Amino acid sequence: MPLALDVNEKKQIVHQLFTVFRDRGFEGASLADLSRATGLGKSSLYHHFPGGKAQMVEAVLAQVKAAVQEAISEVADSPESLSVRVRKIVEAIEIIYEGGKIPCVPGKLAGSSVCGKARKILSEVFDLWLGAIADLARDSGMSAEHARHFSEDWVAQMQGAFVLYAANGNTGPFERACASLEKLARCRSKLGGKS
Repeated sequence: MPLALDVNEKKQIVHQLFTVFRDRGFEGASLADLSRATGLGKSSLYHHFPGGKAQMVEAVLAQVKAAVQEAISEVADSPESLSVRVRKIVEAIEIIYEGGKIPCVPGKLAGSSVCGKARKILSEVFDLWLGAIADLARDSGMSAEHARHFSEDWVAQMQGAFVLYAANGNTGPFERACASLEKLARCRSKLGGKS
C-alpha cells in the first residue's frame, strides 16, 4: 500500500494533474496520461484519489480556486489604488498564462462533463473572476449593472482569446483583453478619481 503523501508531495502531484487536464481536458485525460505525468501507478493514483479522475479534477480545481483567490480576488479587494490593483492583476494573468499561450484550465473544463463537486468548484472559480473584475469596474466609476456586464464580457473575451490562440497561435486577442482591463484605471483617472 502506498504511503500517505505529505502536503508538498500532494501539491506537486496535483500540479502534475493540472498540466494534464490543462493540455487534454477532462475527457481527453486518460488514466495512463495521469499516471505518466505523476509517476504514480494507476493503483497508487486510486489510493490517493479513490474517487478517480473526478476527484483528481476536484483537487486541481481547488488549487486553481486558491490561485485565483490570491492573484485576482484578494488583489481586487486590496486598499491599493485602482491602477496598482489592475496592474498587479494583469501582470499575474500574463505570467500565469504565459502571455496567452497557455490554456485556461477552468475554461477548458467548463465545456466538459465534470459534475458534482468539481462543477461547483468550477462555478466558484468563475464567480471569483467575475466578482473581482466587477469590483474593479465599479471602482472605475461604472454602475453596478454596467460593472457586472463588463466583467462578464471581459471573462468571455479572455476565454475566447485562449480558444483563438489554440486555433491559430495569435496572442493578439489575449493582449487586447489585458489592455481592456488596464483601461479601467485610465477611465477612473479621467473621471478625477483616485487611480
